[in-house]
Amino acid sequence: MTFKLRLLLTSKCTARCAYCHNEGQSKAENLLSLPLIKRVLDELVLKNRLPEEIVLSGGEPTLHKQLGEIARLCRATGAWVSMDSHGGHPELLAAALPYLDELKLHIDSFDTAQQYASMRIDLQEVLKSVALAKTSGVQLRINHPVKGVAHTQAFVREACERQLDCKLIEMFGQDDVTNLACLDWRQDGYKRQQDGDWLHTATGHRVSGKRCGGKANPLDSLFVSAEGIRRSLDGEIIAPVHAFSVACLDTAPSTSTTPAQRIVQHRKGTPRTSSPASRSL
Repeated sequence: MTFKLRLLLTSKCTARCAYCHNEGQSKAENLLSLPLIKRVLDELVLKNRLPEEIVLSGGEPTLHKQLGEIARLCRATGAWVSMDSHGGHPELLAAALPYLDELKLHIDSFDTAQQYASMRIDLQEVLKSVALAKTSGVQLRINHPVKGVAHTQAFVREACERQLDCKLIEMFGQDDVTNLACLDWRQDGYKRQQDGDWLHTATGHRVSGKRCGGKANPLDSLFVSAEGIRRSLDGEIIAPVHAFSVACLDTAPSTSTTPAQRIVQHRKGTPRTSSPASRSL
């Protein structure tokens, strides 16, 4: 069975995205410790149940002080290693880059003021992360939330100019006219590919799409955070991390709240306070 291992390194984040589900975690500032991560990886290697991909996520994973060592251990398993980040801390990102196969940076806008208003992240710092990623040779993609047809079209055009492939993400609970079905890129010189992506015929720029919270095989992912092990983003905790075994991979997921419900709960809750860019384990 192929699966994706998602290591939620911390629930902390220095961005303030109103639509963020924070990978289903609570608002407590929890860190997934290096020994626990090593225990999970060692068990998977020992039992020959390696994931197809390991995703370093959060929260904001660059806030974990041992990010570089974590990325190194993940790379040593032979799995494809990717990381999701808002890119606002290029000096912290650098430690992981030598061990990543893919980096997915979240950008709401290429306009400095709009980016800060939407995410509370300095665009110039994000662009430094982009430059570091390009220099390192890691596969780079920009994740962008679909907020409106005109806004999304303008974003994709600038991403194309900057030679940044992007994935458009249709957000939780967004069932009105602004969705991926509204976006047809043929007029901008793109051609639909068999895998559903759009490829620019002149530049090779690629645009893909994802409905966040859309239907997927519930056994495709294993979520590991300081709170415990889940089989799905909206699932109940099935075991503490210190008790992890490969039997967790054969456990059917159970649902607690839906992704859309968590978004509503987050919006009604107290906003997360700003955190320093690092914390010791």
